[in-house]
Order: sequence, then C-alpha cells, then structure tokens
Amino acid sequence: DGTTHRMAGLLGLVTSHADRRLHLGYRRAELLAPVAGLRAGTMLRGHEFHYSTIVGQDDAPLMRVSDADGAAVAETGSRRGWASGSFFHMIASA
Repeated sequence: DGTTHRMAGLLGLVTSHADRRLHLGYRRAELLAPVAGLRAGTMLRGHEFHYSTIVGQDDAPLMRVSDADGAAVAETGSRRGWASGSFFHMIASA
C-alpha cells in the first residue's frame, strides 16, 4: 500500500516487501572494507534468505557478492561509518 516506516537511521537503505520475491541461495562475498576484525579483500562463504528487495541504497557497498554459479548478486550490503548490514549470512572464510 506504499506505507513507509522510518527505522533507526544507521544505514541509508530503503527496502520493500511489495514484490515478495524469494532471494535464496549460497553466496561468495569479498569484503570491500574491514568489518568485525576481518580485512578488506577477505573472501567469505555464506547464504542469503529473504523476501525483501532493496529499492534505494545511499551508503557505500559492504561487499562484492556472487551466487553459487559466480553471477553477480545485486544485494551488496551497506556500510556507513561504523555501521554495516547485509542480507548475506556468513558461514565461513572462503
């Protein structure tokens, strides 16, 4: 219905559940900035499971993400100052 909700304001993401499409699968990611004791350039393995879609992202990307076949994934995570967030759930270093 187009209703918006203001969140905590830590990140500049705008998401939507209007087009409820499942984003699911194994992912590989390369960090573009240091996060939680890991250096930029660190390769990670993980997965993604969500129904929301990013419709706006004002922040710097957190990582470069690809699916199990090596195709680029649009959801790159977001970073602003010391805050970061992502749909990517890390399982292990790659």
